[in-house]
Amino acid sequence: MRAFIQRFPVAIFISLTLLAQLSVVLATWWLIPEGEHMHSDSPGARASHMIFRLRIFFPLGLAIAMTLYLDGGTGLRKLFGSFLHWRVAPKWYLMAFTWKFALGYLGIGAVVLLGMDTWPGWLNPTWLSNMITNAVFVFVLAMVEETSWIRFSVTRLQEKYSAFFASTVVGLAWGCWYLMMMLIGEGVPDGIPWFAFITSMFSLSVLLTWAYNTTRSGTVLIIMQVFSNSAFLMVPMLPVPDRPPFFMNAFVIAFLLLSFILLWYAGTEHLNRNGKRVMWSDPV
Repeated sequence: MRAFIQRFPVAIFISLTLLAQLSVVLATWWLIPEGEHMHSDSPGARASHMIFRLRIFFPLGLAIAMTLYLDGGTGLRKLFGSFLHWRVAPKWYLMAFTWKFALGYLGIGAVVLLGMDTWPGWLNPTWLSNMITNAVFVFVLAMVEETSWIRFSVTRLQEKYSAFFASTVVGLAWGCWYLMMMLIGEGVPDGIPWFAFITSMFSLSVLLTWAYNTTRSGTVLIIMQVFSNSAFLMVPMLPVPDRPPFFMNAFVIAFLLLSFILLWYAGTEHLNRNGKRVMWSDPV
């Protein structure tokens, strides 16, 4: 058993993570009474909400359990040690804080210039209250995702495969993890076409893999993901009822173009213009 897990750790991680996510989604769908939603006040809706919350902990819990089983305490230091690597050039922090906002406004600006929609304003009217309400969740989600999908999965795949292959596999699996929630309309913004969502997750995986392979900094990754999720709460680019999702689609197109530029600039083999890709077997 140990030899099998050691040979296919990422495949096992992805399979179990998606299976757990599917189980949560099906249980949630089954528990919600007909005509109600997850935030209704009925016992079934409340039970479904409690179960639905568990989804966020499984990827990280599984990554930690598999790391302990395969590599012990040394593996845990590898899994979390990069979050203490914060001494990188200031330009990386500038990028980490601003990248999602820049792409969001670029998409909005393109749509407005093409006459497809009107300027929606710089910020959502409720951005501050949304940020305060969701601050802890945004940070915890970033920690879960960066640790399990990038640090655990991408670095292990990069032992045998190119950075492009690793980021593509992880991006599609990561997208499927979210896609299941779209089936019940919970946990993801409403109105985003499924193909746009999968494309965005692929682009995100390429971007984060490039940033990590180049900096080796988990600190940069956490900031990138925290402000990625925050940008959706602040910038008015998400779909709204009775209007085509032009702003969101423009963001996805700009993001995909950025990922192609990074693959060309940094190289598909290592996604690191000045060195090699990060591998799980690298020293702590």
